[in-house]
Amino acid sequence: MAVGATPSSRFGDGPPSEFQGWVDEAVRRAREAGTDLRGVEIKAAAGGLPRSVRNSVCAFANTQGGVVILGLSDSDFRPVPVDVARLANDLASTCAEDLEPPIRPDIDVAGVDGCPVVVALVDELPAGRKPCYVRRRGLEGGTYTRTHDGDRRLSTYEIHVLMSGRGQPRDDVAVVEGARPSDLDEDLVAALLSRVRRRRGPALAGADDEELLRMHRVLVGGGLDPSVTLAGLMALGRYPQQFVPQLNVTFVAFPTINGEPFGDGTRFLDNESIDGSIPVMVAMAQAAVRRNSTRRAVVSGAGRQDVWEYPDEAVREVVVNALLHRDYHPLAQGAQVRIETYPDRLAVTNPGGFHGDVNRSRLFTEPHTSSRNSYLAKLLEDVEIPRTNRTVCENRGSGLVAVARELRAAGNGEPELADRIRETTMTIRSGGYAFRRSPQSEPADAEVVPCQRTETQVTARARPSPSVPAATDPRVRIRELLAGGPLPTRTLAEALAMTPQGALKHLRWLEEAGEIEQTEPARRSPLNRWRLTEAP
Repeated sequence: MAVGATPSSRFGDGPPSEFQGWVDEAVRRAREAGTDLRGVEIKAAAGGLPRSVRNSVCAFANTQGGVVILGLSDSDFRPVPVDVARLANDLASTCAEDLEPPIRPDIDVAGVDGCPVVVALVDELPAGRKPCYVRRRGLEGGTYTRTHDGDRRLSTYEIHVLMSGRGQPRDDVAVVEGARPSDLDEDLVAALLSRVRRRRGPALAGADDEELLRMHRVLVGGGLDPSVTLAGLMALGRYPQQFVPQLNVTFVAFPTINGEPFGDGTRFLDNESIDGSIPVMVAMAQAAVRRNSTRRAVVSGAGRQDVWEYPDEAVREVVVNALLHRDYHPLAQGAQVRIETYPDRLAVTNPGGFHGDVNRSRLFTEPHTSSRNSYLAKLLEDVEIPRTNRTVCENRGSGLVAVARELRAAGNGEPELADRIRETTMTIRSGGYAFRRSPQSEPADAEVVPCQRTETQVTARARPSPSVPAATDPRVRIRELLAGGPLPTRTLAEALAMTPQGALKHLRWLEEAGEIEQTEPARRSPLNRWRLTEAP
């Protein structure tokens, strides 16, 4: 059984034997790790109920639930003598009286190594009841979250994120000081008005321009000089960062898997600050990801198709999701949406955790319609991405479902979504790092080959194994190319149908592995070439 998920989803209503089995598994894993786990807090409690247990119960209630086990040594997790009846009563009283809102975990007695221990199952609170905090310390000083092996006090901003889940925030319709209708992009506004009049029925078809912009909360306020809302500025502004400089996107391509620089001090392969309205930033972010991605060709009876490392449609949806659902509260306006590429993954991070009651287990299988920024979401339904003839979003809650479907079809595997309260990160595994694929991602008779700039015909043929040939790995191809002698980066990039930045990711990896080296001591020498290292 997995450790760390919400307990009630696993065995809250199950029989005692299932309860005992889960406790056995939790203790086994804690002993192997030599520490507490994210979803398990173990205390000796030989002298009575530890005061720190309140913090752990509070933390579990604010995150994804967990289990508290009392009666095991903190050092080796072996049983110690305890008064289980007293501990169980004291724990129930503490949870009900010392925490706000009161927590009423399922408390029972289980056995570990033949000795009784007290076990409490703590469910995650619904979004409308968070945050839970220790009454004596107050909201600011007594609110906790769970880390990998302990409890951490929440910051003021993180408390705000949890509090905002109790209702519908209106930060997206806050007035932007100094912004006026003249700061809106005329082309984006014209496209919005035209689309609304065509598609939103007769009630809007006859309204004048300003009235339509007010209906969509782009403009607010009376008189001849209306104000612009944050939603209006971010969706339609000519340069929103004039007023909110950090509400943009940063893009960084790291050269190594852990984000550390190369030995020569190279920190980034690409680094860009992306400004503009949301539709403009989405288009520029897609271009940045593609510029730093690899691609391969799939050749079948129907012809050749270029397959990018990260599917365009999935990238667009993930970037839109980050910009649409990020926190626009003043406390978060100093944080940007961050896009980071590594040799093995793409990560997109936005300020603010999940909003509302979210079923994490179904995010990629069922539509989810809870939106932190409801006015912005409604507006972006009709705002077009420049030169694409498509709107920013559909606002049907199906974006993550579509992302998962695209990634599975392209062979990238399942996406990963991490909620850390202060921010949310979506991670997509590279489809080109080892050219993983699913059996359904390509036709059965397709040959997967490196994409070449020269139009060499590769004939599709049936093959008994669905596995990808080794030659489709760019690093295998680089070794093959260098077997014929030293070559410069640009020549290798062209042979791989990559940008030089994309090829460098693989060249640096091979260099760190000791398989290739450069011919000149000075990295920036125009005479430099890559060559295979001599076998020891």
